[in-house]
Amino acid sequence: MGKKNGEDKRGLKLLFWNIAGLKKKDHLFWDYVKNFDYVGLTETWILERDWNKLKNVLPKEFQWKLQEEKKKNARVERKVES
Repeated sequence: MGKKNGEDKRGLKLLFWNIAGLKKKDHLFWDYVKNFDYVGLTETWILERDWNKLKNVLPKEFQWKLQEEKKKNARVERKVES
């Protein structure tokens, strides 16, 4: 979108993805995620114990947090946002 008077006018790049299976994503996925300013990943199916392991793999360019959802039926839905 270009610059006007030295200002960057490209806007904010958002990624919102119903990911289903975050633990299985490889480096190509994480390289793609780095192209965005804000990332919202839903239905990651991440448990608290897995979240503690996964935090070390997540891109350091973001501040990540896990927002746990209430249990629905026998499954637990969880959401990760940067």
